[in-house]
Amino acid sequence: MRLGGWEDIHPLAIIVPVTVAIVLLFIRIFVLMRMRDRRLRENRQETERLRSLVVAYRALAGSFTPAGPEHRSQVEEALADVVLFGTVRQLELAAACARALVAQEPVDASALIAELRADLRQQLGLEPIPDTVELPPAGPGRPPRGGARLAGEGGEARAHSRWRPP
Repeated sequence: MRLGGWEDIHPLAIIVPVTVAIVLLFIRIFVLMRMRDRRLRENRQETERLRSLVVAYRALAGSFTPAGPEHRSQVEEALADVVLFGTVRQLELAAACARALVAQEPVDASALIAELRADLRQQLGLEPIPDTVELPPAGPGRPPRGGARLAGEGGEARAHSRWRPP
């Protein structure tokens, strides 16, 4: 009794399973590439969001000197970044600051600064600042770190209104 040899196997019995395996392999590769691309896009978006919020935080809380009229454009740019990239709570706080700017009233951004600080620390995996640590009120009273210096009127130096990473 003969069990059969290669000559008894129909060619389709080999071609069909190999073809199905190759098609499934290509489908898997395609799906994995799409997932990787989506993950990369999400990571880039989150990185840009964090970068923009860090810049806004530094513009709003660049020093422990309150904002003066000369810091208006710096505050406006920071608020615009928060409106674009911030959480709903940050958006509400930024809108309140913007309304104060429009009404020519003093802007108290302390709640927004605290919210940004807490959110950024959490996003970066840092511990929250303990309640026992008392920080003085922050403001944009000094040029943002790394900001270019421009000659102002009367020979005074003033800061570029936007901090840019080196």
